[in-house]
Amino acid sequence: MLSRKSEIIAPRPWRATALANVPLVIAMLAMIPLGQLLEGSWGQENLDAYFTRLPILVGINIILAVSLQLINGYSGQFSLGHAGFMAVGAYMAAYPAIEYSQQFSNPGACVIFFVALGICVAIGATPPMILFILLRKTKQFHRSLPAALLIATVIWIVADIASAASAPKTPVWTIWTRFLAALENLYGWIVLHAGPIAGHLLAWLPDLLRKPACFVILLIGAGLCASAVGFIVGLPALRLRGDYLAIATLGFGEIIRIAITNDSTLGGALGLSGIPRYTDFTWLYICVIITVAVIWRVAYSPKGRAIMAVREDEIAASSIGINTTSYKVTAFTIGAFFAGLAGALYAMHESSITPSSFGIIKSIEPVVMVTLGGLGSISGAILAAIILTLLPEVLRSISPDERMVIYSLLLVVMMILRPQGLLGGRELWFGKWSRTRKPRTPAREAVPA
Repeated sequence: MLSRKSEIIAPRPWRATALANVPLVIAMLAMIPLGQLLEGSWGQENLDAYFTRLPILVGINIILAVSLQLINGYSGQFSLGHAGFMAVGAYMAAYPAIEYSQQFSNPGACVIFFVALGICVAIGATPPMILFILLRKTKQFHRSLPAALLIATVIWIVADIASAASAPKTPVWTIWTRFLAALENLYGWIVLHAGPIAGHLLAWLPDLLRKPACFVILLIGAGLCASAVGFIVGLPALRLRGDYLAIATLGFGEIIRIAITNDSTLGGALGLSGIPRYTDFTWLYICVIITVAVIWRVAYSPKGRAIMAVREDEIAASSIGINTTSYKVTAFTIGAFFAGLAGALYAMHESSITPSSFGIIKSIEPVVMVTLGGLGSISGAILAAIILTLLPEVLRSISPDERMVIYSLLLVVMMILRPQGLLGGRELWFGKWSRTRKPRTPAREAVPA
């Protein structure tokens, strides 16, 4: 028989989940009056617009640093391609915002854009994937045959596209060029015929909600595009380690930037201008809270523990049944999603973007923030993002040459005095220092009387 005093009933899962998310909801709701208060004071004529941009830059850098922390800090990889994913998010939000959103009044057209893009990408990725699988099957004949055939296939594709671009008329043998042209026609057909249907389906949406709905669709769509690119890049690149992985991700980031530069649809080297501006303090810091919450819960979930195990010893993790490649790609894809989210927020705040905004320096900045804050510390990434965003502005009164020297010396001195970073892999959890999140207290089992 059980004693009623000793019997403790565990809370229901849905109730525990709801209670755990209450602080997040409160924090996001608090951003609304705070944003209105700050924007009201920013609207004063005596306040320089320069200071209104600093919190925006801080928030965007926090998203970049925290998302990169999952890749570099928790999975133990060394990625230098974050600017490439940010560029994908920025352009995949800016282009439909200009061409389809009609100043954020047509969310249905934005949905159709991403649906059409997803269908075309899925169809376009199928033949290369099948070809890649077939190439791997040739390993049974000779172990070096897949690599040789892969190089020959890449040369074939490049020669196909180059020949079609230089020839006045598309040759018959340019299979890949014709395939890309068919995908382009399919994309145009879907947008043309499905756009009006989506507009009628969303006609019930009140005018008050059209702009927020359109903005949210652009953010999510841009993030998904960046995560898809992260998956495509990460699947082959994450088989490398250390410096080789850093060089590969840096190369992929530059490939993305150069591809955008040579794409006339996306504005080429001049970029895109006239982007409708919607990002403000409230929306940005709601996204910051969501980013921190998601990365935190992923990092300290069972999958996060597996990711950390891969970081500590990949061979040992593999020996106990952990699919190391799968977990590394998962971390890479999630980090790329939030990098694309930061790019979308940036594009819809600046109103114009160029490929030069997403160069090598932009990839190095979040790496420095993650390293300065401490590898494996989300709190440290946030703190370092704030410091490294505001520090150049504090030194703004000094000449540019002296400012860069002082800025670099401060970083060098910091790394010498505290090489493990500001927080050294620790987390700040409600004012207490701990290496992991504060564990949830389990319910006691009933004890017989």
